Amino acid sequence: MDIAILIGAVLLISVFCYKNVPTLFGGIIVSLLLMFIYKMDVYDGLLNIYMGGLVGFAKQWLILFTLGALFGKLLEVTGGADSLARTILKVSGPKNVSLGVCIFTAILAAAGISSFITMFIVFPIALKLCRKANVSRAVVVAGFSLGLNLGLALPYVPVTNNVLCADYFGTTVGAGGWLAIFCNVVFLVVGILYMKWYEKRLDAKGLGYAPAYGTGAAQDEGELDMEAKGPHWVTSLIPMLIPILVLNLFKVKVEFALLCGVAAIIVLQFKYLPRKWEENRKVMSDSISMSLTTIINAAAIVGLGAVIQNCPGYMSAVESILSYKGSPLMITFIATNLIAGIAGSSTAGLVLAAPVLQQAAALTNAAAFHRTTVFASLGLDSLPTAGFLQTECTVAGVKFKDVYFPVIFALTVALTLFRALLYMGLCALFGIA
Repeated sequence: MDIAILIGAVLLISVFCYKNVPTLFGGIIVSLLLMFIYKMDVYDGLLNIYMGGLVGFAKQWLILFTLGALFGKLLEVTGGADSLARTILKVSGPKNVSLGVCIFTAILAAAGISSFITMFIVFPIALKLCRKANVSRAVVVAGFSLGLNLGLALPYVPVTNNVLCADYFGTTVGAGGWLAIFCNVVFLVVGILYMKWYEKRLDAKGLGYAPAYGTGAAQDEGELDMEAKGPHWVTSLIPMLIPILVLNLFKVKVEFALLCGVAAIIVLQFKYLPRKWEENRKVMSDSISMSLTTIINAAAIVGLGAVIQNCPGYMSAVESILSYKGSPLMITFIATNLIAGIAGSSTAGLVLAAPVLQQAAALTNAAAFHRTTVFASLGLDSLPTAGFLQTECTVAGVKFKDVYFPVIFALTVALTLFRALLYMGLCALFGIA
């Protein structure tokens, strides 16, 4: 019964998100329903649990969001985003914007860069490409979604979920090795084929580039002049690489790493920065406005997640999910997916499931179990309850309902679940687990 109630809550907030109900209103309404069902103290539930989750998320991520928005805005005003966009467009071609966005995103994600930082780096550039090629903003979401799920699932990379699994199961970040890479190649090829089919559908409907929907979208004003003079693309790429290097070499806080990237833009592209104070003030105020809009959209869903995790039936539901009897790989596939879906986060699902799953890991090949768990954590975490998806659509300037099922669900839920099942099937075929 508890599982049914929590799944019902997930479905209801999904409907609200799909209907473009503001996430803050939707999150509060579903939270109130759960409180009534479980006879929780409504005042305490809203003021302490829901707002505690919302404010806690904002407290943790506000500086990062603001720095990320500032990073993207500086690249835009200096012309650095245009410079990179021109280079990518020349390499990929005007008809392959989604592929360029996919590969660029995958590289940043695999380097251990936060999904939010990756988004703030990629979107201003990607939207420039869309404007130049006259393709829909949905193409950016498609390329980003595929690239992000590719980068987060690779072995050998310092991605959070990969590192967490290595810690919990006594493996290494290379667990799963070449078999995991093969499954990711299949994932990428199928994903690209699907994206091209989707783009043809958009083109057939005459849906090209359009103004941003709502507020908070990454800046993309102005045409992309392929012959314009501006900063060299290398001086735009270096500030993107600096956070990666600083994070992996010096193990500093991610906010400091991104601050180093912001400083690198200022130093390397100083001659292209505005000289008037009012223009620079606008850069800062626009960055703050954008970061506040995006963080509220995400935090509203996180607040609901906090209420769900504090419901009396939550632990009972988790225990029921984890009590499934079957092959160890199937246990982690089902358990991690369901818990990540309820929590609305791949990392949260993994952190909640992994301590209990350690017992199942001991019954099979630990490396195969590790990689299956990583793959599983990236499946149902992309239901509409995931706050990141709201942020992604806001920054891309698209309606959530227009891109969720044909793009996000297809690439980050359906195709991601297929990748995990493919890996499990190959493990069984080769007698690995």
